[in-house]
Amino acid sequence: MRARNHQLSAGKVRRRLAAGAVFLAMAVAAGAGVATPAEAKAPAGPTPVSAAPAGLLPPSFVSQTAVPTTVNPLPSVDPVGDPASFSVLVNKSRPLNPASYAPNDLINARGSGQYLRSEAAAWLNGLFQGAADAGTGGLSIVSGYRSYAQQQQVYSYYVSIYGQAYADTISARPGYSEHQTGLAVDVGNQAGSCGLDTCFGDTAAGKWVAANAYKYGFIVRYPNGYTGITGYSYEPWHLRYVGVALATEMNRLGYPTLEQYFAGNPAAGASIKSGADLVAADSSGRLLRYPATTVGNYAAPVQIGSGWTGLKQGFVVDWDIDGVYDILAQWNNGVLGVYRGLPGGGFAGQVVVGNGGWDQMTITVGKWSHAHPRPSVVGYFPDGVLRYYPNTFGGALSGPQIIGKGWNGMELTMADWEGDGANDILAKSPSGSLINYRGDGWAGFFGPATTVGTGWQYMRTLLPSFGLTGAGTRGITAQTVEGNLYNYGLGRSQWTTYSQVGSGWNSLKIFK
Repeated sequence: MRARNHQLSAGKVRRRLAAGAVFLAMAVAAGAGVATPAEAKAPAGPTPVSAAPAGLLPPSFVSQTAVPTTVNPLPSVDPVGDPASFSVLVNKSRPLNPASYAPNDLINARGSGQYLRSEAAAWLNGLFQGAADAGTGGLSIVSGYRSYAQQQQVYSYYVSIYGQAYADTISARPGYSEHQTGLAVDVGNQAGSCGLDTCFGDTAAGKWVAANAYKYGFIVRYPNGYTGITGYSYEPWHLRYVGVALATEMNRLGYPTLEQYFAGNPAAGASIKSGADLVAADSSGRLLRYPATTVGNYAAPVQIGSGWTGLKQGFVVDWDIDGVYDILAQWNNGVLGVYRGLPGGGFAGQVVVGNGGWDQMTITVGKWSHAHPRPSVVGYFPDGVLRYYPNTFGGALSGPQIIGKGWNGMELTMADWEGDGANDILAKSPSGSLINYRGDGWAGFFGPATTVGTGWQYMRTLLPSFGLTGAGTRGITAQTVEGNLYNYGLGRSQWTTYSQVGSGWNSLKIFK
């Protein structure tokens, strides 16, 4: 698992132990379209306008560099202890709980005989392809999942050779290993050189991995110079899958280790912490946060504000992409304003980002174009003309672009239906059809619209959710006219789960 330049014999023994281990392969159940309202496919009514620049997208763009997006993509900033979470923090002081944890979705990664959790294995395919396309000579898998018993064998070997003190700097104790999560993978050059050795970091493949792994949801878990923080020696080969959202956030904010991210993230004390939490205003204007639980529903509310009467619609977004959730408020007086979340809790005063007539608009909010990393606004006036308002600088909106016509009467929700990294528009028609308009990732649409559900006229509010039913899950939470809440899990172009997650929400205005 861990080695230094002068310990090549230990690395060879490690490779033999990893190669000779017996792993459990577990099949991944295919997602079933079980959601209600019923699914269907049919042409849609409004006309989207494609705005994709000609020749801008190479055929391999989606598979290699797509980043899943939602309105609320940020993960929780609290250290995660759930061993099944993609962002679980495992180190010398934070063991897995239970210590014997074993993931239930392991698959054979790239036919290597080494196993990873299914999502990590899928994104590893993209990483390997990216490394090959970059002319690095390619990558190989050296080691993947290890059970508690296998890690005990590895650790005991190092103790017998080097003594416990030194063994603890190059190997994890059983129950404390990232390999046991099924999210860690040791890689080397395809040619076989520098496997489990620091020289890997000096090769073309190693340099490419260090610079680009985050795009595929991986981090170099034990970077050079951070032994005092991680507890382990430099390991350029040890990659850990944390999900694209978290890996990208760590890269943007400049946190090289998970320990530093969780300890120093500016949102650690903010009022809204997770994309799975639900925010709502009650009839008295109290702003409430309902924390998501680990079992797919919501805990008792925490008041995080007051004075929220006169609101047409609220949205939870990271408007200025500083890692802290903000609130975009669409007021009945025609003002569109942002309340920036403060790292220590609460919100700054309103900054007007749109003035005059916004009460007449039906809008949705999210990352609509790869050209603009901040969440922007898509919506229409009663004329039914769909417009895109870019949020270029984290302040006032830029001038609109017309991207569609004939959208009158449609309720809008922005979500990534295909899971291809480009947000789409889910539009609920007056008749109750839920129609997906596929976004091209560049402020326009492509492909035919498809009806993905019927009977949705009984739903009053639709909002994207992130992580409500488990680490890395996506879904649509729907509020019925009776005040019940249902969560519809999103896979890739299909519904995956369906469950009631609340009741008695009639008097609450739920933020999208």
